[in-house]
Amino acid sequence: MSRAATTEYIGAKRRSYATANAEKRTRLLNEVCETTGLSRKHVNRLLTGNLKYRDRKGRGKTYDERHFGFLKDIWIAVGCPCTTYLKAQIGYWVDQYEQFKANVPASIKAKLVQMSASTMDRALKGVKREKPGSTRKNRRSGMNKALLNAIERRDGEEIMACNVPPGDTQGDTVAMCGGDMSDNFWWICTLTDRKTQWVEIQPTWNRGQYNTLEALKRMIRRFLFKITEIHYDNGIEFMNWCIAIYFGNASKPRISRSRFHRKNDNAHVEQKNGSVVRELFGEGRLDDMDLKDDLIRLCEEWSDYCNFFRPVKMLISREKRQGGKGWKKAYDKPKTPFQRLLDENILSKEEAEALIARKNAMNGLELYMRLTRRLDRIRRKQESHKAKCRESVRILGEAGFADSALRAAPSGTSDSPCFSSGEIDLAIGESVRKQRCRSVEYLTNQKSQRQHQGVISI
Repeated sequence: MSRAATTEYIGAKRRSYATANAEKRTRLLNEVCETTGLSRKHVNRLLTGNLKYRDRKGRGKTYDERHFGFLKDIWIAVGCPCTTYLKAQIGYWVDQYEQFKANVPASIKAKLVQMSASTMDRALKGVKREKPGSTRKNRRSGMNKALLNAIERRDGEEIMACNVPPGDTQGDTVAMCGGDMSDNFWWICTLTDRKTQWVEIQPTWNRGQYNTLEALKRMIRRFLFKITEIHYDNGIEFMNWCIAIYFGNASKPRISRSRFHRKNDNAHVEQKNGSVVRELFGEGRLDDMDLKDDLIRLCEEWSDYCNFFRPVKMLISREKRQGGKGWKKAYDKPKTPFQRLLDENILSKEEAEALIARKNAMNGLELYMRLTRRLDRIRRKQESHKAKCRESVRILGEAGFADSALRAAPSGTSDSPCFSSGEIDLAIGESVRKQRCRSVEYLTNQKSQRQHQGVISI
């Protein structure tokens, strides 16, 4: 709105304000404040006639698009520095720009030199930075735009689990790193159905995209009903083209991802990470590659035990407490995922009979004892692998220090012609520091090789 238009607008509203009642005056005040952007007290004085709106012309524009055009070209040409640093050397950069790029008119050059850093900030706002390494992306930005747009982002818990049909699953991975994320180790991939709480876990080495996809395939094959959707977080094991292309087929389950920094979007599988994965493996580290077959078998046995013999409960209602904190929640009667799957009546008669026969062929106590023995065997193999690694490090360390005959020799001995064994008398009663100072090892380590006669490192 121009100043002239604002003056006319204030005059018209002033006449309405003079004859209005209290309620209408309030509406007029709100309307004028919202339209002009002036403060409420200022508008009140304008409408009552105690203050006259003045047309403040201001000083006008100091710079135009030509100045900002040259500024952007110079800024990009010198590597997009911070405007504070650009201002400090703007005169030098303008001269260099004239020498290597294009001529700058004298009037524009003078204005660029006197331009403040704040004005430069406003002029360069929204201009994309072009750095020498801008072609190299970080590990996420290289695939973010196209891949993130290709995968639906939503809240995986928007609809309560009790109101969705079986097949709506969630996936995640758990690190078996023992608190140390360095080097290579095993991850456990989890996939759980929200309605029946049927859960499957499988190991994956380093959660690479191909290993993660193979673990997902193994888990999907073990599900006894059709999976319609897999919802996961934004981890790199899932956010990759290998997973996206495989599940992009219409015959495959639909995939979706959580919103950023919203862990509750994947709440069901996050809960299973603790109650299923961590309860079995704890916080220990598993980094022996030879454990693959044992881990696969253990994960399958533990999944069977959780699905057939461990009851779980499901949230059926939740409402905010009136006048207080928290939620009032109600749960259904605890049932095993096996029983919940039968109650849903989504299996054919043959499939249901096969499932019941599979359950009857198992013995819960015997299965639990067998998988605990397998877990103990895995831990023993892991400890053996750990001991071998420590021994390898020790041997390599000794080989590094024993790179010469002199260093490998005991303290006080030497193979050099200058010092013979026993020539230096370490008298009994001398302090350890004095003995060390008189030893050949100390002397050879403190003096340069030029001072040693016959003492040469090999």
